[in-house]
Amino acid sequence: MIPSSFCTICTQNCSQELVGFLLTLSIHHTNANVYVMCDTKTKSVIDEMTPKIRLNITYFVDLDKYSTLDRAQMEQLGLWSDFQMAKAQVIQKAMAAGEKDTLFLDSDIIILDTIDDVDMTKQLGVSPQFIKQKNVDETGYYNGGMLWTNQKTLPNDWIEFTKTSRYYDQASIEDLTKKYDHFEFGDNYNLQTWRFIVGLENAQTIASYLNIKLENDKIKKIFYRDKPLKFIHTHFNNKRFEPINKFFIEMLDNANYYKELTCINRLVNKKWTITIPKQPRKDMFNHTNDSFRELAVLWRVKNKDVELVYNGNKHVWLQGGVLLYDRPTMLWAQQSDTEIYDANQVFLGNGSIKKEGKQFQTLLKFKIKPWIFWPRRPMVLEKVLKDNNYLPFQKRPIETLFIGNIENNVQANYRMEHRWDTVLQEYHCTKGNKHKFSQKEYLLKLRESKYGLCLRGYGSKCHREVELMAFGTVPIITPEVSIKDYLDPPIEGVHFIRALSPTQLLQKIRSISPEQWNKMSRACVDWYKKNVHSDHSWTEFICRLLYD
Repeated sequence: MIPSSFCTICTQNCSQELVGFLLTLSIHHTNANVYVMCDTKTKSVIDEMTPKIRLNITYFVDLDKYSTLDRAQMEQLGLWSDFQMAKAQVIQKAMAAGEKDTLFLDSDIIILDTIDDVDMTKQLGVSPQFIKQKNVDETGYYNGGMLWTNQKTLPNDWIEFTKTSRYYDQASIEDLTKKYDHFEFGDNYNLQTWRFIVGLENAQTIASYLNIKLENDKIKKIFYRDKPLKFIHTHFNNKRFEPINKFFIEMLDNANYYKELTCINRLVNKKWTITIPKQPRKDMFNHTNDSFRELAVLWRVKNKDVELVYNGNKHVWLQGGVLLYDRPTMLWAQQSDTEIYDANQVFLGNGSIKKEGKQFQTLLKFKIKPWIFWPRRPMVLEKVLKDNNYLPFQKRPIETLFIGNIENNVQANYRMEHRWDTVLQEYHCTKGNKHKFSQKEYLLKLRESKYGLCLRGYGSKCHREVELMAFGTVPIITPEVSIKDYLDPPIEGVHFIRALSPTQLLQKIRSISPEQWNKMSRACVDWYKKNVHSDHSWTEFICRLLYD
């Protein structure tokens, strides 16, 4: 059975660990009730982060007096036991809030799977440490970082037993087990660093119990002695545990736990970190830093916990092994040596899942996810949007429009196949590197149009689709355009219309009333604001990454 609620305690010294705990808990127990006892600064850290964590969190800001103190200072001042009894107090508050039961977990925990082994017929659930007897004699048989109960009287008993405990809140759990009917969580729970350091078995033997299997022949999962590993318990920012933490990271990496790895990187770096190839380069990986890479700059400006790092890589990455593939075809992936093999997940910007996605999947052996696409110049577009009001149907002088350029044979094949120029009110297609309109002039033209024709470019997506929707100009999608391959795909008849030929284009447009166009136009604007505009696209993307 799954706990009815969770609870934890934290002060600012461990606030980033709380970020990792809550993020990973929200992945595996989305919308669970969670009670957090903390100090003011820790609550601010959670309140200011992106995205809003998908948990129902109740805060008790009762720990400010411990805010600036670490464990050594608290022990020196005789405060450590008092601080640890905040565990009992937050359990007490969770039960007082009406919870049938609650699971206390330390905030330096990374959840890896659903916690679903609670024995509801018992009164208490405890976690053995699996350590040597001499260490049990010193610190207790059970770990104080994991305790489940459905008894309202238990917190007061824990506080009382701790007053005479040989080791703070931890050894006193032995007294709780003498009073309350209890069960023990298995060794696939609460895999602590201490189990490797002072465990009943040596570190190599413990490591050998961990293996990666395919669950239902589809998803890789880490098992501990043939049971799913539920969570690891470690301080990722503590150099003392660095060798074990590296082992944990390698294990998660081999199992493609990209969500949890991304959260761990968020914990360690205190920010979501996107790495972008430093420019200019003298090879095929040269880039003008427009398109997505310009949008990423806007993400950083508008989100305090997003950081950009420019390095010598060939591709864009979200740290945690997530490849953000922003190239138009597979050519750059195929020519990047072994770098793409570091990916635990790929989000495909341009291209289609059926073609480029399958090619990626053949190389990497896991399912590729569709991503958004973006304007050619996001900063320019957002400035034009800000400076110019939305135009309704009757104020748009251009019925149909195409503005494009042919820079290579691939574009020529797709853009010259039909005589679209014979049915469009305005058709501008230049050749070479010289464009007829400046970027701003081009965008203002889109704004004045009711419909915009979308022809495939070098890749099967094009900046034009999203640029049109930004201004509420309804896209006319032709067969080769990958309009379905988005993280949040636009819907035919809601956001766009299809046309297989110039004749069909005219038929479709004539069948749409001004009222229907206005509805579609507004839907396009809303889609763009949610999925592409820098005000919302970062949080929409990271939520999709974590919770899809």
